[in-house]
Amino acid sequence: MDENIYNLNLDYLILAHELIQSGRKQQAMVRLGLTPEAVSILAKMPIDQLKVLARSDVLSFVPRFSVHSWRTFLRNEPTVSEPFEQRALRLRMFLSKPGGQS
Repeated sequence: MDENIYNLNLDYLILAHELIQSGRKQQAMVRLGLTPEAVSILAKMPIDQLKVLARSDVLSFVPRFSVHSWRTFLRNEPTVSEPFEQRALRLRMFLSKPGGQS
């Protein structure tokens, strides 16, 4: 099992669970792309079951970035080597702009 995938899945599932448990089901559906059926299932799951679900070797969610956004980002790649942290911050800022995400 890939530890990075596990951590991504677990963070996603815990966030979804917390939003649902706090009565913000609509937010969970809009922000995290959950269906009403998934909300119903996650609402009943204890943390131990979320950990088991997170251990699947595939992402439990689908990142929602538009193809146009990625093309624009890649076209604006710097020509010199950029530290990973700076590149990650630049990508995060790009995706947070209107039109950066679908």
